[in-house]
Amino acid sequence: MQRTVERGAVSWLAAHRTRFDPDAVDEGRVLFVRKALVEVALLVGLRARAESGSFGDADYQMLFDQVTAVAARASYRELVARDERALLLYAGTYASQRLCGQPDGEFERLIGQAVSGRYAACFERVPFRQLDLLHTLELAGIDHGVPAANAVLSFSLLCADPSVLKLSDGDIYAITHTVFYATDFGRRIPRWPTGYDLPQAVELLEALSLLCRQKENADLVAELLCCLLCLGIRDSPETERAWAFLADAQEPSGRVAGPDGVLPPELENGDSEYRGWATGYHTTIVAALAGHLARDAAVIRRPRPSPPRSAGKGRLEAAIRRAITWLTDDALEVPFDDAVPAAGAASRAARSVGEPQLAARTLARLAQRADGALAQPVAWGQQGVDAVAECARGLSACGLVCDSLDRFLTDTAGTLTGLTAVPATAAGGVRRLQDLGRLTAQQADSLLASTDPASLLAENHAPAITAVALAQYADGQPLRLGDDASAWRSVAERFAAALPAACRSYRLEEVAALLQGLGVLGWADHRITRDGVDFLLCQQHPTGAFGYPARDDHQERATAQRIWTQSCVVALSCLYDLYDE
Repeated sequence: MQRTVERGAVSWLAAHRTRFDPDAVDEGRVLFVRKALVEVALLVGLRARAESGSFGDADYQMLFDQVTAVAARASYRELVARDERALLLYAGTYASQRLCGQPDGEFERLIGQAVSGRYAACFERVPFRQLDLLHTLELAGIDHGVPAANAVLSFSLLCADPSVLKLSDGDIYAITHTVFYATDFGRRIPRWPTGYDLPQAVELLEALSLLCRQKENADLVAELLCCLLCLGIRDSPETERAWAFLADAQEPSGRVAGPDGVLPPELENGDSEYRGWATGYHTTIVAALAGHLARDAAVIRRPRPSPPRSAGKGRLEAAIRRAITWLTDDALEVPFDDAVPAAGAASRAARSVGEPQLAARTLARLAQRADGALAQPVAWGQQGVDAVAECARGLSACGLVCDSLDRFLTDTAGTLTGLTAVPATAAGGVRRLQDLGRLTAQQADSLLASTDPASLLAENHAPAITAVALAQYADGQPLRLGDDASAWRSVAERFAAALPAACRSYRLEEVAALLQGLGVLGWADHRITRDGVDFLLCQQHPTGAFGYPARDDHQERATAQRIWTQSCVVALSCLYDLYDE
């Protein structure tokens, strides 16, 4: 598969080689084509380096001949003396020639002169662009006197270990290019800064690859696959999925389409053949690069390192306890219909930390309010199965009694005993009634046998809705996946892919639901889940409440925070239960 992808990509690039000529386009497209030229030149140079300066592939040779023809023109190479800010374009083209065993003394002199001019190599660049400069000058054999790559790497976005949920596409490109240059495209091991290491880098790249596959962004999937190969990771589940994704995305011609919006508006006009080249050349180059890295014998090979483990329960417990305190106080002040979910969430959280008495005061007051209602019976059935069940569990654990709730549970169990089948959405309620002693194990097992969790996976449902349904079905416990693990993986990837947008839109209930869904699917310790937990923890007030409503009305603020805190503490409690000590 890898070789097939590379051959197809290089064949398509060779067939369109004349498109990489800046002199053959209108003035408005010249810079775009110059950038395309240096990118294809790098691919050709890296392949030549692997083959000791020659090519065993006619398509690579045709691409090199095109690069050489452009670089031989005085109208091209002398631009380095006139446009020093574009040094990388010309130095990259020359580096390709040098890697191909065809150094050009005059071109090298011009680049060296620009570097020594005290500007081209020293104006401000973001870290990955500085690494690009250093690597390009290294390949071109140009002395520069600029601090080494190791001094720059520690300032990179990659080594800041960012949250995968907050990165833009531009951020991801900065990360991938950092890996390319720091590793010399897989030929050396970076000197990681203190506090950062290979397992962190691999875990970050794999998580981003998953998210980009779900966005169907072949350009970034190809770049991230190249990064994993540069770090020596050839055989891993994520590299296999990335290769399969690229093979599926590749057109019969060998072209791999780039993402939407790749062309600036001023370049949109033009014939369809030009647009097809302009929107696909970069992704096709990177797909070819992945194939090259997979077979370059000089690229480092190593086993995939074990990913870092989470910090465990310690980082969650304090947050959960603060939320319990806030919820129990809040539930004493709000109407009954608002108090039930608040008390239920507090009870759920108290059960996780092993201290059900933390919710006792609020549960006792709730029972008094329910049993003391004179006008009409308390409508427990309108409160939601999760909240009611958690209130019942909490009351039982604290040795408290609520007569109206007891009657409601008895009546509900009686209704179920007359049924032979229930929908999958009712499975969680059946388990809860069994746990509360209202259904026998035999009755519960008979009803649960009639349910099928696969019915909850319809893709026309939003991921957060599916996550809520699965969490209710599982009652907070990891699902028994059986022989259909691939189906559950696809669901987990859908949940993971929905998290960044939920965070950006500040939909905390949705974030909480997705994290709980990931937990019950066995992804509690996945990098994406952990970054989601970190996001939620950063939204907690010192008081214990979750969320910043950015509103001035007191009632609106209180309502939003109560709803968010209920959702967040339940999700965090579920994950707390699933983490190892």
